[in-house]
Amino acid sequence: MVGRLMSESHSQIHLYWATGCTSCLRAKEFLERNETPFVSHNVIEDRSLLDEMAERGMPQHVPIVRRGADWANAQELSAVAEIAGIEHEADPLPVDELRTRLNVVFDALERALEALSDDDLVTDIPNRPRSVGEIVYHAFSIPESFLEHEDGSPLKSYKPEPAWANRSTAALATYGRHVRARTDDWFDAHGADRDWSATADVYYGTPSVHEFFERTVWHAGQHTRQLEWMLVEEFGAEIDPVDPSVWEGLPMPEKVWDAL
Repeated sequence: MVGRLMSESHSQIHLYWATGCTSCLRAKEFLERNETPFVSHNVIEDRSLLDEMAERGMPQHVPIVRRGADWANAQELSAVAEIAGIEHEADPLPVDELRTRLNVVFDALERALEALSDDDLVTDIPNRPRSVGEIVYHAFSIPESFLEHEDGSPLKSYKPEPAWANRSTAALATYGRHVRARTDDWFDAHGADRDWSATADVYYGTPSVHEFFERTVWHAGQHTRQLEWMLVEEFGAEIDPVDPSVWEGLPMPEKVWDAL
């Protein structure tokens, strides 16, 4: 989705982002991979940037990319490409393949919860005030948001993490099983007949439902990678990580974190 600013005429690319944000890291890597210089604005390090964004008529969420008088929500690489003048074409993996990979993500999240203690949940991830428990909840809530979209609720934002996400691995596991069961039920009832080419009603642009589901898979998958990193590097756990081949063909970040 590309918007128009009231002023500003120079042609330099600006990226507004936050540490620990999966879509931000993906947008940064996309610009770097295409050798496109950009001015970096980290809203975690400088909260006044949010006021600046509002003054410029941009939404106060990240990632946002702008060039001169144009801006776009950088959660869609096609929008980043349009702003930056980069040639970009990409087709999502088949829906059945995406569902298979989402099941791998569910499996990995369940294994992660078995390796975590309740006390581990309050530990923050690197360079951002966001806890392990919140990351687990968010990873499960991403596919739930897709399901709620399919039940008729537009995606206006992802759900805030509840306080209990920092207290109970058992509660998180129960929530995850609930989301997984809903996913299975929805696909059994509607997956085969869904018009996957229809436009999704989401806050960040106009992707197809197919592209929205692809985002659901890689987005949850990236947070799964982060949890696996935390288990090994922060908690010293021995885990059976997701095979890297699971991520092949998904438009997700190459790195796990943007600042390590």
